[in-house]
Amino acid sequence: MRKVGKIRLASMMAASGLALTISGMAMAQDAAAPQNTEATTEDIIVTGIRASQKASIDIKRDSVAVVDSIVAEDLGKLPDQNVAESLQRVAGVTIERNRGEGRYITVRGFGPKFNAVTVNGRTLATDNNGREFSFDVLPSEIIAGADVFKSPQANLNGASIGATVDVHTLRPIDQKEQFAFSASAGQMWAEIADKFNPEISGVASWRNADRTIGLSLSGVYTKRDTRNDEFTIGAGHVHRSSTDSYYRANGVDGGRIGPNVAPFSNISMPSNLSPFFFERGLERYGFSGSFQVRPTETLTLTLDGLYSKAKFTEQQTGLAYDFSGGTLVEQVVEDGEAVYQRYQGGFVDQILQYDQRNVMTNQFGANIEWKPADNFKLKLDASRSKAERRGKENNLFTTIRRKNIDLWFDRRGDSPIYDYGFTSPNYPNAATNPQGITAHYYIWGGGTNVDDKIGEYRADAEWKATSNLTFFTGGMIANRKKTLTADEMPFGEQCAYCGSDRLLPTSLFSPTNRNFFQGSGPDDIIRDWVIYNPQQLVQLIDQYATQDGKAFNPAIFSPSASSVIDEKVKIAYAMANFETMLGSMPLTINAGLRYENTDYTSSGASRTVLSAKPRVDANGNPTGQNDIVVSGIVPVSFRGKYDDWLPSLNIKLEATDNLILRLSASKVMTRPTLTDLSPRQSIQTNPGNETISRGNPDLQPFRAKQIETGVEWYFADSSLLSFAAFYKKIDSFVTLITTPQKVDQVTFQVTVPGNGKGATVKGFEVGYRQAFSSLPAPFDGLGVQTSFNFTDSNAKYENAVANVSFGLEGLSKYSYSLVGFYEKYGVQARVAYTWRDNFLQVASGRNGEPEYFNAYGQLDAGLSYEVTPNFTIFADAINLNDAKEFIYSVSADRTKEYRKTGRRLSGGVRVRF
Repeated sequence: MRKVGKIRLASMMAASGLALTISGMAMAQDAAAPQNTEATTEDIIVTGIRASQKASIDIKRDSVAVVDSIVAEDLGKLPDQNVAESLQRVAGVTIERNRGEGRYITVRGFGPKFNAVTVNGRTLATDNNGREFSFDVLPSEIIAGADVFKSPQANLNGASIGATVDVHTLRPIDQKEQFAFSASAGQMWAEIADKFNPEISGVASWRNADRTIGLSLSGVYTKRDTRNDEFTIGAGHVHRSSTDSYYRANGVDGGRIGPNVAPFSNISMPSNLSPFFFERGLERYGFSGSFQVRPTETLTLTLDGLYSKAKFTEQQTGLAYDFSGGTLVEQVVEDGEAVYQRYQGGFVDQILQYDQRNVMTNQFGANIEWKPADNFKLKLDASRSKAERRGKENNLFTTIRRKNIDLWFDRRGDSPIYDYGFTSPNYPNAATNPQGITAHYYIWGGGTNVDDKIGEYRADAEWKATSNLTFFTGGMIANRKKTLTADEMPFGEQCAYCGSDRLLPTSLFSPTNRNFFQGSGPDDIIRDWVIYNPQQLVQLIDQYATQDGKAFNPAIFSPSASSVIDEKVKIAYAMANFETMLGSMPLTINAGLRYENTDYTSSGASRTVLSAKPRVDANGNPTGQNDIVVSGIVPVSFRGKYDDWLPSLNIKLEATDNLILRLSASKVMTRPTLTDLSPRQSIQTNPGNETISRGNPDLQPFRAKQIETGVEWYFADSSLLSFAAFYKKIDSFVTLITTPQKVDQVTFQVTVPGNGKGATVKGFEVGYRQAFSSLPAPFDGLGVQTSFNFTDSNAKYENAVANVSFGLEGLSKYSYSLVGFYEKYGVQARVAYTWRDNFLQVASGRNGEPEYFNAYGQLDAGLSYEVTPNFTIFADAINLNDAKEFIYSVSADRTKEYRKTGRRLSGGVRVRF
C-alpha cells in the first residue's frame, strides 16, 4: 500500500490551517480514506496556493470514491470570494451566475436541484422556495473547504443524481498550532454603481497543549451596493395575428391595425420591452464556531454552529413598452418574426419595483465520536437547521403610464439590445419629462415569506473486522418542513387606475441620470428616464382611491399562493471496504446498499379562473389589462410515499505508485424539488402574459443508474493529470408541461410539472494540475490548474408552445477552467478564466417557451504581497473582461434578458498570528 505519512499531513496542515485528521473530517471521508497510516520520517512544510493544491490532490488520491476538493489556502481564506466560484475550478463543476455572482452549481450537466449540499455532513436549510442550495448564504471566510463526491457511497448524506457537496467548517482540536488568528479588512468597488463597499472578516482557533479541548470562531461582515443594467423582454415573445382581439379598437377585432400593415397570422413578436436599472443593497454578517472536548482518548464531543443573516434591498427602475395600445402603422416580418414595429397613439409604462428581503440561515449540530477499541468506532450526530425569508410587507410594484405616445422597436441589428425609442407630440424629451404621467397599476405589498426547518438524527458504526476488511452501518431519521406564506392583492384592486385617467404631479419625478448601458448597445436607444419614491407614490394613490371611491388596499394573505410541504425520510445503510492485492497492485473495493423511505404531505389551496376578458374603456379601446374573476378558495392536501434501494460500488486500483485506475457504479435518486410538489399556484393576467403555474404533489422522484471509469496520474509532487468518463441512464424525469387553456376571450398558458420519459447523460472530464517547483528560480513559483468538461444527453423533450425540443436544464455541452498562479518572494498572484457553453436555464419560461443562458466566460485575478509573515496586502479583480449575461428565448436572436454587471475591484490588508 502507498505510504501516507508526515509529508502529506504537514502539507495539509499548512495549506488550510486546519490540520484535519481522519476523525475531524466528514463521516463520508472516513470511509473513503485508506486505513494504512504508516509514517515516513521527513517533514516538508508548504504554504499558500501550492499547499492548497497539494491538500486537495491528496484527498482525491486517498479516497475510494470519486471525489474532488477545494481547501482553504490559509485560515479563513478560500481562493475566491464565493464558495461556488471556488468550486467551479473543480473538473466537472460549472456555476450558474445571477447578476454577477455565482449562486448555484451544476455537476456533470445536472443543475442545482440535482445536487445535494451539506455542511459538516448535515443538510442546511435554504430560503429558496425549493430545496436548491444557494451558495451566496455562506460567506467564504467561514468555510474551510468542500468535497465534491461524484460517485456515491452508502453512508453519504444526500440523495442526488448529480453530486453530493460537503462543505466543512473549522474544527479546532486537531489544529497544528495551539492558537491561530487571521483577519482581513478591505473595500470593494463596484464599477457601474461606482460605490465602495466594506468587507471585514476574522477567524480564530485555540486548543490546549494536550489536545483535549478546543474552540474556533469565525465571522464576516459585508456591506455591498451594486447596480446592473438590464434589457429584458419582460413577458417574453408571443404569437399574434392581425385579427386577434388583442388588436381590438372601437369594438372591432383588428381595429388597431393601420392600413399600411399587411394582414399577418401567428407572427412572433416581443410582448413588451423593458430596459431597467437593477440596484441592490446587501448587508450581511455570518458566524460559525466549533467547540470540541476530548475527555479521554476514546471520546470526542463536538458542537458546531453556523449563523448567517442578510438584508437585501432591491430596486428596479425601468421602462415597459406595452404594445396593447395605439395603432400599428408599420411592421417588418422576417421568417415568421416581427423584427420592426411602429405604433402611433399608444402608451409607454414605467415600472419601479421595490423589494426587501431579510434572510436568516442557521445550523446547530452535536456529534459524539466513541472509539472503545482500536477496531471499532461509533458516531452519533444530531442537527437542526432553519432558514427564513421575510419582507413581503415592504414590497411594492408600481406602474405609471404615458399616453398618446409614438413608439417603435427594431431588432434587425447585431446587439441583444433591440433599438427602441418613443416620442410625444405634446412635450419634448418624453422619457425624462415629468409632464403627462398618469397613475396606472400598483401592488401594495405582496410576495412570499419562507420558513424551512430541518432536523436530522443519525448513527454510524465502523468495525475493522480484519486488517483489510472494514464494515460500516448506520441510519438516519430526517424531517423537513417548508412553509411558503404569500400575500396578494385581490384581483381588480391593483388595477384601480388602469384607465390611466389620474394625472400625477410633476414634483414626484426627476431624471435618473444613470446612463443605461454606457458605452454599449445600439446608438439609437433611450438611456435615461424618470425615477420617483415608490412609497410616496403609493401613499398618494391611496389618497386618490379614497377620494375617487376606488378599492386600493395592501396585499393580504393568499391561501392559494401558499403551501406547506412536510417531508419525512428514514434511511438505513450497510457498507464494506475491502483492501487486497491484485498481483502487485493494491486494490480497494467499497460496496454498499442504502435504503431510503420518503413520506410527505403537501397542503395548500386552489382556485379556478371563472371568466377572463380584455378591459376596454368607454370607447371600446383596450386599456392594457384583463378583467379576471376567480373562484373561491378550496383547501387541498396530498400525501405521497415511495421507497428506494440504492446500491453503490467503488473500486480503486493502484496500478503503480503514481497511477490509479477507478471504476464506480450505482443507482441514485433525487427527490422532486419542493416547489414542484407544492399545490400553490400563480396567476398572471397582463395581456400577452396570461399564465397559470402550479405544482404537482403526485410527482415521483428522479431515478437513474450510473457508471464511470477514470485514471489518475500523479506524475510529480503537487501534480495530477486525471481523466474520467461517465454514463447516466435516467429512468424517470420531471419536466414542465405547458398547455393552452382558453377562458372566455383570454388564452392562458398553464404550466404544471409532470413525470416525463427518461434520458441518458454521458461525458468526460479532464483535469490537470502542476506546481512547477523543479524549474529554476524565479520560475519555480509558477503553477497551473485546468479542467475541461464534455457532457451530452439524448434528452429531447417537446415544447408544444414553441414547437421546439429541449434537453436537460443546466447542461452545458462544453466547459473549461484555466488558472495560472505564481507564489514566491512573498508575492501571490493568480489569474483565472472560466467558460461554459450555452445551456437550457428554464424548460418552460415566459409564455411556456424554453429559455437559454448564452455561453459565458469570465476573467478574474488576484494579487497579494506578504510585507511581513504576519501582514499581507491584497487586491482582487472580478470580471476583468466585462462579460455580459445573456438569456434568450428559443433562439439567440430573441432576447429574454441581457445584463451588464460590470467589473468589481477590491483591496485590503490581512493579518495572521
